[in-house]
Amino acid sequence: MKGNIKNLLLIILLSCFVCACVSSKTVKTDADNAGGSETSASSFEPFYVYEDFMSPKNHYAPSGWMGDVANLELDQSYSQEPHDGKSCIKMRYNAEGLKQWAGIYWQHPVNNWGDKKGGYNLTGATKLTFWAKGANGYEVISEVKIGGISGQFSDSDVAWLKVIKLTGSWKKYTIDLSKSDLSSISGGFCIVFSKKDNPKGCTVFLDDIRYE
Repeated sequence: MKGNIKNLLLIILLSCFVCACVSSKTVKTDADNAGGSETSASSFEPFYVYEDFMSPKNHYAPSGWMGDVANLELDQSYSQEPHDGKSCIKMRYNAEGLKQWAGIYWQHPVNNWGDKKGGYNLTGATKLTFWAKGANGYEVISEVKIGGISGQFSDSDVAWLKVIKLTGSWKKYTIDLSKSDLSSISGGFCIVFSKKDNPKGCTVFLDDIRYE
């Protein structure tokens, strides 16, 4: 009998402990929900521009080729030593064109230069991150940006990083979007190379491009 009473008391104490934990979590969640924009950021799930070749999580298309397009090569299914998954992006720029630069916009919908209704509402994201490396370790990405497409259906904002000096190993890079208006972004990702930064051309690799 005493043993049963002890077990009953133990069960009651454990139940009180679990309820207290659940109540604590609930209060914390409610406080977070009262935060407005903070709630969006805390609940925002990774939104990929590129996760893996043909991944259903991918968004945007690399359709906005610019500059010396004939001097830029793109392989989205390069399978040797990706940062994560089965593939990564390989880009080669040979720096021989007259314009002396080349780049690509990942767009939504395809070939959208602001003349088509589209884009995504990415409100809640606070940054864009991507992993990159160079084939030799001295390559330079002249510019990476999000947004910036103008026109009838222009992007709601623009943000960028410039003159990114790569190494021969995978490294994570971040564009701060904490103060950006991401309510309509058709230009999900843009990368540019120049002859000035890469006089002999360059080969670079990208992977895991996503909004967080």
